[in-house]
Amino acid sequence: MLGFPGNDLPGVYGAGAVQTLMNVHGIKPGNRIVMVGAGNIGLIVSYQLLQAGVEVAAIVEGSPYIGGYLVHAAKIRRTGVPILTSHTIVKAIGAEVVTGAVICEIDGNWQPVPGTEREIAADVICLAVGLSPLADLLWQAGCHMCYVPELGGHVPWRNDNLQTSLPHIYIAGDVAGVEEASSAMVEGELAGLCAAHSLGLTSPTFADELSDARAQLEALRSGPVGEKIRSGLCQVQIQEAR
Repeated sequence: MLGFPGNDLPGVYGAGAVQTLMNVHGIKPGNRIVMVGAGNIGLIVSYQLLQAGVEVAAIVEGSPYIGGYLVHAAKIRRTGVPILTSHTIVKAIGAEVVTGAVICEIDGNWQPVPGTEREIAADVICLAVGLSPLADLLWQAGCHMCYVPELGGHVPWRNDNLQTSLPHIYIAGDVAGVEEASSAMVEGELAGLCAAHSLGLTSPTFADELSDARAQLEALRSGPVGEKIRSGLCQVQIQEAR
């Protein structure tokens, strides 16, 4: 959760809640939205909102660059929605519900730049920031955990097969580190193949399937966008289980 005055007003949502309202219940969260966060989730949910007929007033991103894939950002920009990097939300406006947001520029030290505040009318503020792995069950199981900021926080130690320090537990998806959906699905395939193999349930195509899954993950994490994930994985895989 991102802390700012008014963040408890009705109309302030997490991106997951907005997706649930639209995709599960078929309900628009509002009519005009300010999205906070230009990672893949913020960009994708913004596009889904546009498809549902919701106006996206702006996407606000604290980093000086867009964190999500440029293909998602390009789709947003083609609709005319501004993506404001080096900006943050100052406060939500409204007495009983959200009626707008105040945003401002931030400098290289993530401090507000005086005189850059401006108000945007909106009835929804959507937060696509601050994701962290939901690893409670792995803590309880006794997996060796490592704090890796690049992966979102505490994640389990794992080997190349996504096997944790407890040999019978394999991990995949956001519990292994916050990434985007494609990586999570491929990790699930890789972990499933390796878990089945550990039980003696190996198909004749196991080696090819395993090699293909590893190649897909390498491709998904390539380039500048995947640099943070690659750095995080190096940290969590070189530490030995205790």
